[in-house]
Amino acid sequence: MRKVVSVRLKEEVIKEIDAHLQDVGAENRTDFILKAIDFFLNKVGKV
Repeated sequence: MRKVVSVRLKEEVIKEIDAHLQDVGAENRTDFILKAIDFFLNKVGKV
C-alpha cells in the first residue's frame, strides 16, 4: 500500500529536480524523489 506524504521544497530545488528528471530516468517529480530515497537508503544500507 502506498501513502501520500506532502513535502515542502524551495522553488530552486524543484527547478533542479525538473532539470535532472531525464538524467536519472525519472518520468516525473514523484518518480525522481522515489529514486532519490531508494538511492539514499541503499547508500546507508537500510534496503
